[in-house]
Amino acid sequence: MWLHEIPVGGMLFSPMVLLVLLALTLTLISHLLLRQLGWHNQVWKGAWFYLSLFICFVALSLRLLS
Repeated sequence: MWLHEIPVGGMLFSPMVLLVLLALTLTLISHLLLRQLGWHNQVWKGAWFYLSLFICFVALSLRLLS
């Protein structure tokens, strides 16, 4: 398993930092894609939708990369 601390400048960072950055990027891409397609207006509660999408992306990346 590759989930070990990442040393940067004498500090140790959790591998979850990389997964969160990946999930944020995927969520942003999904948001921009939904806006381009015009489906953004179909989402009833946008904040809850994007939060759940972010959590799904974190779980998916953790599952696929570990």
